[in-house]
Amino acid sequence: MKSSAVIRSKRPNVLIIHTDQQRYDSLGCTGNLHAITPHIDKLAAEGTLFHRHVTAHPVCMPSRASFFTGRYPNASGVYANGVALPRKTHVTAHPMNAGAQVQAEAISHVPTMPDAFSEAGYRTAAIGKLHFTCTNGPRSSRFEESRIRWSEEDMSAWSGPYYGFDQVELTIGHGEDYTGHYGSWLRKTYPEVAEKVRSGSFRGSGPAKWTLYPSVVPVEAHSSTWIADRAIAYLNSAADQVEPFFLFLGFPDPHFPFTPPAELAERFQDRGTMAYQERAAGTGGVPSPVRKLYEGDKLQNAVRYGDGFVHKARQFTDAMIHLIDISVGRIRETLQHLGLDENTIIVYTSDHGDYLGDYGLVFKANYGSKTLNHVPFMMKVPKKLAELPKECHAAMSNTDVMPTLCQLAGVPVPDGVQGRSVVPLLLGEAESWPVQVTCYDDDPSGHNFSLWNDRYRYTWYPATGERELYDHVSDPYETDNIAGMPSIADVERNLHAALLEQHCLTDRPSLGKSAQW
Repeated sequence: MKSSAVIRSKRPNVLIIHTDQQRYDSLGCTGNLHAITPHIDKLAAEGTLFHRHVTAHPVCMPSRASFFTGRYPNASGVYANGVALPRKTHVTAHPMNAGAQVQAEAISHVPTMPDAFSEAGYRTAAIGKLHFTCTNGPRSSRFEESRIRWSEEDMSAWSGPYYGFDQVELTIGHGEDYTGHYGSWLRKTYPEVAEKVRSGSFRGSGPAKWTLYPSVVPVEAHSSTWIADRAIAYLNSAADQVEPFFLFLGFPDPHFPFTPPAELAERFQDRGTMAYQERAAGTGGVPSPVRKLYEGDKLQNAVRYGDGFVHKARQFTDAMIHLIDISVGRIRETLQHLGLDENTIIVYTSDHGDYLGDYGLVFKANYGSKTLNHVPFMMKVPKKLAELPKECHAAMSNTDVMPTLCQLAGVPVPDGVQGRSVVPLLLGEAESWPVQVTCYDDDPSGHNFSLWNDRYRYTWYPATGERELYDHVSDPYETDNIAGMPSIADVERNLHAALLEQHCLTDRPSLGKSAQW
């Protein structure tokens, strides 16, 4: 081990491996018999595997904002996709102010996890997808993740700082539709591949044309491989540094479109897949907004495809996750080779799931459900920091990640963080607590708020008064809504009261807003 690593050993490094739209049951270690994920499974076996990790929202930007700020969506300022995480540096001109510059003090600032670690002396870096700002933002927004900026400006030399990260290397997009640093690299390093992608002639026709096909981008040029390559380069440079690092790796997969490299698509085409789940029914039925979604009358991001599409989408998802697993193995091998592994906290998780055929749907929607909100979470912690159990079955929110890592690394938690560190829970020093899911629908009648405890998922639609209640012990796939049943009335009543209390405690509408008076 290098001398600098010995000096740094007093403070742990932090490595977060974060995927996009990955369900809890997608890995070998979480029950997918058809997955090929030996490296991620090994990480789970060496650390703590959380069986009830819940995201604060079922779509990308709100969930990621909660992860990075430790706040629920009604407090982070990010209540839906397309809403940027508040940042004073992004304030330019405001039409309400006659085009004059808005004072930075007028914007409520939301500290991020990299902000906290940077202020504590960590070197902070991100490689891959972040999605703090709007990828379809207009030119006037000046957002660094805007596709328009990358198409009209030479952004390849820009590398931060960004939301507390000292340096960033971005992937922007999914499937083969990429821009950002990775897109620039692909066009420069593999011009013939980039041209094939641009032409699109290989995609054929039909409903799967843009969503389900083997990619012409080979494994060696794929975004998952590029992220691993850049991470390995960063780790090699970090081995000579005294300061600890906070490194975030944002894999864009297995988010749709389902486009693994052709060689992996072929490998998985004869493999089986996990069974699909039936529609929720039961005494309580399902709330009207969800019923419209099931019936195809209210399609948001979620859509309906036939069984053939779903079966292949699940196979291709497994293939995409397999490539992530290969990258995880390469990254961990580098950590071990450099003598950094035993001084690095490693987290593996995702921002939300995908219906992937459950209830007849594919993709996602703004409704709380186990399919969408239950995601993988595992954490390997150096033994010198804490002796943690191998598994945790208590409910945990992705808002809890920030205070957990801060406690383990000795980093002060910023004011306003609503999540809690799970370290006392894991050490048997605290009881478990319920966690929230907050969803604001395009239609106010679809707004829904959920509470998860160690057994139940309870959801309330205030505009209609409709409710959902699922017992995950007897009904792990949420096929029987038992809300309204007399035998469960006391449980439902207590969950409703707890949900109202939690929502009121976490409601912070002033965040992310401008005020000039």
